[in-house]
Parts: sequence; structure tokens; C-alpha cells
Amino acid sequence: MLIDAHCHLANLSSKYQMPSLLDEAQIYGVNRYLSNALTNEEVRIYQGLSDPRVKFSAGVHPNFEECTLQVEDIARLAEQKQIWAVGEIGLDRYGPPLPEQQALFEEQLQIAADFQLPVVLHIVGYQTEAWQIMRKYPLRYLLHGYAGSVPAFETFAGCENLWYTISERVLRLDKTELLQAMVDSGKYLFETDITAQYAQHNELNPLLRLVVLASRVEQFSGISYDELTRVQADNYLQLLGVSS
Repeated sequence: MLIDAHCHLANLSSKYQMPSLLDEAQIYGVNRYLSNALTNEEVRIYQGLSDPRVKFSAGVHPNFEECTLQVEDIARLAEQKQIWAVGEIGLDRYGPPLPEQQALFEEQLQIAADFQLPVVLHIVGYQTEAWQIMRKYPLRYLLHGYAGSVPAFETFAGCENLWYTISERVLRLDKTELLQAMVDSGKYLFETDITAQYAQHNELNPLLRLVVLASRVEQFSGISYDELTRVQADNYLQLLGVSS
């Protein structure tokens, strides 16, 4: 089972018919999606999709002006058990003043703690500040799309209940050391982070990028495709708190 551990399927649905994309991707082994909502409209799309292959999270993003969700929305969705996680949330060096971001981050971490939900992290810069806050909340975390320094990654990876995604961002020559550290720690999943904006002109099924990504990691690491997918499937169950 291959899992896209971070994507934006509701956003992608503005450009594609999702049921046919999901069905085709399943033929190639992509069976599960941890997708994300950043707007009220995206929440409504997920609620109407009702596809067992897709779970969605919701959060107030630290640096995305189009995000229309409020903290109250996240609390309501958590209470109604509609979301698998709170996020993507975190800190972003390009966002509003840091104290505002920190307060918003903690407010949403408290919601996750109240309802015992995992958290999807968006951390760009401010790694030390994010880590200091996270230490107060012993939750299950998914560090999405990280492409920063190796020492900061190793700090996060030292957290027992934290997993992370391998994305196209680290399949670059200048990120070889980081990718090696990610593979070596064995707590990885894969992600496309796909949106309608990221889909290329005439791209028939952008969900299949995940298969290409896993194949490229196989070539880099020398670990078989089957073993890579086994490890990420086990990590997926642990992240969700499900016994294998």
C-alpha cells in the first residue's frame, strides 16, 4: 500500500474529476491519502467526497492568505470527528510576526490535545521555536515537506511520536545528506503536496507522481520499492494510532 501522506485533493478537484484519478492511481498501488483543507469550501468538498481512501485534516495555516478557516472551525471539526488531524499548522519565517504565529500554533495544538488528534506540521524556519512549543504537547506529529538543515531535522526526528514526509523538495543534489538522514531514520512517508496550481499542463493524473517519487527514492537508497512501501505503510498506521 502506497500512501500520499500530504496532498490537497479538494483543491485539485477544481481541475480534475477526483473519482477517476483515485481509481487509476489505485491500479498503480496508491491506496490512501492524507489530504488537507485550508478553506471552508475545501472542507465541504471533503465532506461530500465520502471516499474511504481519503482522510482529511484541517488547520489555520501560518502563512497562506487564502486560508479561510478559523480556530473555531478546527475545534468544531475535531469535536464532530470529521478530521484525522489538526493541520497543517506551525511556524513560517515568511509569515506574520512570530508572537502571533506562536499563539495561533499553541491554540491549535491545544485542540489536538483536547481531542487526542495527530498534528500536521508546516515548519519553515523557526525550527527551534517550533520544537520548544511542541515539547509541551506530547502528540503524534507529521512533519510535512521539510527541506531545511540536517541538524534541525535530527532534532525533530529524535521525537518518538514524530514522522515526516519525503517529497520532491529533497530529491536535489544539495539535499542528498538530508534525504539520506530521512531514509536512515526509517520514520518516513511519501507526499506529493499536489494542488491544482502544481499540476502541469496536460498532466493526466498528478496523483501518479507518488509512484515516481518512491521509485526515485529506491534508486537513491538502494532499498527495494517493496521495502520502502512496507515501512511507510507501517508508519502510516502508527501515525494514525492503528495497530498493524
